Amino acid sequence: MALYHVAVTGRDRRHLSALGGKLRVVVVSYRETTRGIVVDAYVPEEKIGWLERHGYAVTRLEKNDGLARQRQVEGRKAVDQRLKKGRYGDVIWGGGYLTTEEVEAAIELGERNHGAYFQRIPLPNLTWEKRRSHAVRIGKGNGKRRPAVCFTGGVHGREWGSSDILVYFAMRVLRAYRDRSAIRLGSKLFTAAQIRDIVDNLDVVLFPLVNPDGRKFSMEHSPMWRKNRRPAPRGRSARCIGVDLNRNFPFLWDFDKRFAPGTVESTRNPADYETYIGTREASEPETRNVIWLLDRFPNIRFLMDLHSYGETILHSWGSDQNQYEDPRMNFRNQAFDGKRGLIHDDGYREHMPRADEKIAVTMGRSMAAAIERVRGRKYKVAQSVGLYPTAASTDDYAYSRHLVDPRKGKIIAFTMEWGRSRAVTPFHPPYPEMRKVMREVTAGLIECCLRARAR
Repeated sequence: MALYHVAVTGRDRRHLSALGGKLRVVVVSYRETTRGIVVDAYVPEEKIGWLERHGYAVTRLEKNDGLARQRQVEGRKAVDQRLKKGRYGDVIWGGGYLTTEEVEAAIELGERNHGAYFQRIPLPNLTWEKRRSHAVRIGKGNGKRRPAVCFTGGVHGREWGSSDILVYFAMRVLRAYRDRSAIRLGSKLFTAAQIRDIVDNLDVVLFPLVNPDGRKFSMEHSPMWRKNRRPAPRGRSARCIGVDLNRNFPFLWDFDKRFAPGTVESTRNPADYETYIGTREASEPETRNVIWLLDRFPNIRFLMDLHSYGETILHSWGSDQNQYEDPRMNFRNQAFDGKRGLIHDDGYREHMPRADEKIAVTMGRSMAAAIERVRGRKYKVAQSVGLYPTAASTDDYAYSRHLVDPRKGKIIAFTMEWGRSRAVTPFHPPYPEMRKVMREVTAGLIECCLRARAR
């Protein structure tokens, strides 16, 4: 079955919103143009004509299968080169995407070379394929009063670059701190004093690879694999393997009860290739590892979950459009069950204090400005809800925690969709392009650290 990366236009925003929830098209991102809204999506070849008959204009951008396989071949050659040159797990050298095993090797390398200000943290839940994941804390000393930021990546198997970005970010910061040197990324300069301030006075918590099983399967077998590798239910085929971890968190997980029908792209069908939500909220060990990490560091004030693609920095909420006036209209109020997600009406909107949104927008714009200084790419800052709502995602769960349990600290949370829509194989672009993305996103993450430190 040939899978095409396509650009889709429709009659209006409501028409395009139907693509994800109702028509089960894999919608990735969208952009506003002078001619209207254009949606990036992935569809089987035979569905293109079907969409056109339903009033959508479809432009083929690339036939994904062969190009994605090419990325796999390039990756295997790069691993062989790194092994020969003694560069296994070295993302700074830039020889190609790190394998699942190399991400762990890079974390071990950081601990070995920077142990005085680098903590390797084993996470409690083994994956379905029995892998032990690790997070890290970068910081000299500790203390309950020092703030923390948390950066996560690799939630979706096919988004190979997110883990590489976080390893690259860590290595640049660690080496600059050790050498008392500045970090220059394009025209953006971070001084040696700024780097020392981050490491001396902030906890930087990184979880570079949330979904190691999915990454390995994507890099070695099926390039477009998104989910984890939860075994198929008894009696079901291999088509039913896996759960979308970014639809498994304890935030409006039971979407069919909490949202209006046909508004959310989530599904309870384990055979769905993209957005199966799992058997219960936080059913997956990878999801529980993220939750454990947030509990382990109650001083986290900002979270960034890295994904591809679309060059956007998204803030809460993803469940519906924001409103500031009516605190009763919120995700915990069951009186609004079945009404959420109709984002083109005023029947329900998710409450968010105006001050929290202001903090999120200000931080997002600061990161976007730093990113632009590297090579001129303009990342848009926007609310997560976009064309259609989402449920049980990492960022909304992180922000919701303090509302569910007032004992937990408030986390202003983001999703960053790195990378250009029109890049070749944008989930995992050719590595020379990925290197440029790594540099620009690192600038945004360092800027986040400085802003968090200053609050």
